[in-house]
Amino acid sequence: MKEITIKVNDMKCDGCGVTIRKALLKLNGIYDARVDYKTGNVWMHVNESRFRIAEADETIRELGYKTEES
Repeated sequence: MKEITIKVNDMKCDGCGVTIRKALLKLNGIYDARVDYKTGNVWMHVNESRFRIAEADETIRELGYKTEES
């Protein structure tokens, strides 16, 4: 397992973080996710062989947020 960090822009409250966390935990290869809306950081514990960063990025963008990569 590996920890991956993504920077997310435009989060305004804890609710934003909860929404992102729930969506990410539905993705293949993500076992845990933590979100800090104040810093914009999203930390994920992932199975590297099953996890795709592009899928996580797309999921966050579909929720209406921007990542540093997008």
